[in-house]
Amino acid sequence: MSRALRWINAPSVLPAIVAAIVAAIVPVIVAAIVLALAGCASTGRGPDADLERPPWPPAVEPAGDRTVFEIVEDASSLRVIVAPAGSLARLGHHHVIGGPVLSGRVLLGETADDSRIELAVDVAALVVDRAAWRAEEGLEPLDDDTIEATRSNLLGPEVLAVEDHPRIEVRSVSAVGPGWQADVTARVRVRGVVSELVVPVSVQRDAGRLVAVGAFDVDQTALGLQPFSTAGGALRVADSMRIRFRIVARPASG
Repeated sequence: MSRALRWINAPSVLPAIVAAIVAAIVPVIVAAIVLALAGCASTGRGPDADLERPPWPPAVEPAGDRTVFEIVEDASSLRVIVAPAGSLARLGHHHVIGGPVLSGRVLLGETADDSRIELAVDVAALVVDRAAWRAEEGLEPLDDDTIEATRSNLLGPEVLAVEDHPRIEVRSVSAVGPGWQADVTARVRVRGVVSELVVPVSVQRDAGRLVAVGAFDVDQTALGLQPFSTAGGALRVADSMRIRFRIVARPASG
């Protein structure tokens, strides 16, 4: 397989609105992952890389008026779908990346403004193109060599750079809207670059758990990175990414 084709295959009892913050993190995190997965430019810099970026919010310490929830990693899941684009898109593949890679905590206060979430994605644990996932997305399975080449590019220095940046981090800033579907503002840090996104999330409370699910589209360039492109744009990675998430959190023990 040529270098160009490998790149195209490479590739975010309290008011319910407060609980929504836990969901916001996933989509944002997912967005960051997807953009890297999608096969960003080798420099990792996009068209807006030199613009002023929002500051990274400080960590919040638990207080007496906050309830701490921990993300249940095995019950939570991230799914990112990226696609080829351009007149030669038929030479590339869609890819599905994700897995139970989310960890962190939710600090729930009496209001949304008093609540925060801190989430991380374990980059090294990302799985690429599992057959069952591809089937669920209406895609044919890929051979092992293609999957391995895609994952190698994903984790390599020109995309997610796992050795230097083992985690993608997300922290919430605010939330507004009804409890059944709040708009959550969160900041995501990938490869040291901070971006801010607003994501709609749906939340349910069940037997003491917080369960947030959702799906949305986000552009790689919204995160300041440039999708890979070659042959005058005839072979490239689509800017838009599809993200699905399910995050489950339980009250922290002790």
